[in-house]
Amino acid sequence: MANSLQEFSSGLAPRLSSGWTPSVQITPHWWSRAYHRLWEHEGSVLWRALHEDHLDSGHRYARAFLTHDHGLQLHVVQRPYRTHQFLIGALLPAGIVEYDTTPRPSAIAVPADPARAAAAVRRRFLPYYRVAASATSRSTRFQQAQKVVIGRSAEGLPLADVLSPRAVRALLREDGRWRLDPATGLCTAIASPQAPEDLVQDAAERLRGLSFEVLVSDQHPLDPFFRTPPRAAPGPVVAPPPRASGPHR
Repeated sequence: MANSLQEFSSGLAPRLSSGWTPSVQITPHWWSRAYHRLWEHEGSVLWRALHEDHLDSGHRYARAFLTHDHGLQLHVVQRPYRTHQFLIGALLPAGIVEYDTTPRPSAIAVPADPARAAAAVRRRFLPYYRVAASATSRSTRFQQAQKVVIGRSAEGLPLADVLSPRAVRALLREDGRWRLDPATGLCTAIASPQAPEDLVQDAAERLRGLSFEVLVSDQHPLDPFFRTPPRAAPGPVVAPPPRASGPHR
């Protein structure tokens, strides 16, 4: 039985499949930029845990993200007041910044034994998560699945807006110098001695070789989604025609 979030996540990931990798962050939930990407029902067991974590200071400072090569991510926290259980929920799939009314996958509570937890996740959670992720991708940005935008953060770090699971796998697994950021759903470059320009060029060539349309830009790749459209210029003011003067009495 795992006694820590790190130990539990490290034991859970390989038991789900070879495509999952864990990472643990030690910060309060409400400070996490990934919080707004949590794909969860209001009032669910995970939602309540994240909103009531101020009542239990012992569990609130750590959470784990399990990332799959195809752009799916699991959100893992220890269940408040129950040290032998963990809560597992979903984040929005890679490249999704908004979603429609697709039913969201519901978080589940699992035992602290990674083997038993993996069996529960494979049976009770992953099938619904995969179906919901596929439906959301089709209904939001399906027409852009073959397009990848590689831009830069404000600090100059390469970022890739990727929707297709095949393209995500090309960066995370086959290239290996990128990771999926839980906070944004973007693929971000891992610190490397290689120049950012070379990293971007290698990624673009790899994706174009897979028949993806790749746009390389110096701007943030999500700018087109959040940029405020310019206001339409007001038209010229046309004065009303003069009123015809009638005969004077």
